[in-house]
Amino acid sequence: MSELSAVEKAIERHSYDVIPLTERHGTPKWLFFMWYGINAQIFVVATGALGVLIGLNFWGTVLAIVVGNLVGSIFMALHSAQGPKLGLPQMIQSRAQFGFYGSLWPLFIVWAMYVIFAATNIVMAGQAFQAVYHGSVNLWAAIMTIPMILIAIFGYDWIHYGFRYATWLYSIVFIVLTIMLLVHGLPAHDLAHGKFTWGNFFLALSIYATWQISYSPYVSDYSRYLSPNLATHTFWATFWGTNIGSIWLMILGAALAALNPAAQTLSAIQGLGGHSWGTIIALLLGIGQLIPGAVNIYGGAIVTLSAGSNIRPFESTRMLRSIVALVVGILSALIAIAGSGHFMTNVENFLLFLMYFLIPWTAINLTDFYWIHRGNYKIADLFSPKGVYGRWGWPALIVYTVTFLIEVPFMNTTVYQGPISKALGGADISWIIGLIVAVPLYYWADRKWGKKDAISSVLTDREPQIVE
Repeated sequence: MSELSAVEKAIERHSYDVIPLTERHGTPKWLFFMWYGINAQIFVVATGALGVLIGLNFWGTVLAIVVGNLVGSIFMALHSAQGPKLGLPQMIQSRAQFGFYGSLWPLFIVWAMYVIFAATNIVMAGQAFQAVYHGSVNLWAAIMTIPMILIAIFGYDWIHYGFRYATWLYSIVFIVLTIMLLVHGLPAHDLAHGKFTWGNFFLALSIYATWQISYSPYVSDYSRYLSPNLATHTFWATFWGTNIGSIWLMILGAALAALNPAAQTLSAIQGLGGHSWGTIIALLLGIGQLIPGAVNIYGGAIVTLSAGSNIRPFESTRMLRSIVALVVGILSALIAIAGSGHFMTNVENFLLFLMYFLIPWTAINLTDFYWIHRGNYKIADLFSPKGVYGRWGWPALIVYTVTFLIEVPFMNTTVYQGPISKALGGADISWIIGLIVAVPLYYWADRKWGKKDAISSVLTDREPQIVE
């Protein structure tokens, strides 16, 4: 067998399989940098503007940003703490609740999320470079996709390294922007744009909570190499990292939208910085999409391989993961080019629809992990349809479906508004209702119909990875 080249060694070997204890490395501090850094980008600023754009006033938007992020991040940080304990990507662990084949449904939802979010990163990178150098935004989007794919191919360590260094640079960029905003001032009449209504407040709250909850399928992927005894530290590093980054920059986005509701976020930033500073900042913000875009392509590749292993067991090689990452990146670029016209409307709708599908999943997964199994699973059985978790996890699948149907009357999007949301003045509290329903219902269903022999010591049942 020939020795690997230096480049091949730099490419991550693992994908959907278990990370052996001998390969665990890193510290929770990496996660603080990652989840702070992934929010230090223009996409987050643009998301912060959504509260103002739907008609809520500035201070109501700020309240929705703070509460929504703090609440939503609890769920994603709890998922992050699963990584060190199990050494698995997030969605593989869902087989314990949904069954070997039943887990394909949440896998598909998460795969779509990764591809759409990668497309969003690509669009925003392309727009930033097009704003400075002109030309076709589609051409710039295609060019910016290339480094995203390369970072995703090299994988876990490269993504963490990138965030550890980029965090400092983009902190400076957004500190400068914040100072510029404060120096220019926010006139009282700008802050009074829109009005506070409970309907718009809860709609904005749902969007911002969903921003954090949408990270739930990501987080274990970036904590699974940590030592099992670091789970608690993992929670807090993830929680504070994501909240500091997102709350700050979303409030910045809301302020920019209050100043000029008609302007795109990038245009507002350029106008704030003037010609010279605005140009530099626009370029840096475009480059700042590279690592978040790589995160989405990387996650999309892992989920694709996970779904493939449901059909036929195989060993994931460096070459295979690289090819899949390339395909996911190209697909994301094509979607970016096709959907760049109505960008923020598409993002708002997608975030809400994502919430409706993710809430039942996160409630079921966390209830199973923390309340029922207490983090102890038969790891090898997650890789076989003949294992104790079975082909179909009917309690989880039924509870998921029931919860989603109960959410429908509470939904509010530009495509559909449920009758209860209309009665509440446009408020969207579907995610709250979903959590209230799914947690006790799944606990009861699993106790009544769940697998009784599915609990095992994680630490003594870790190494078998692929079961033919």
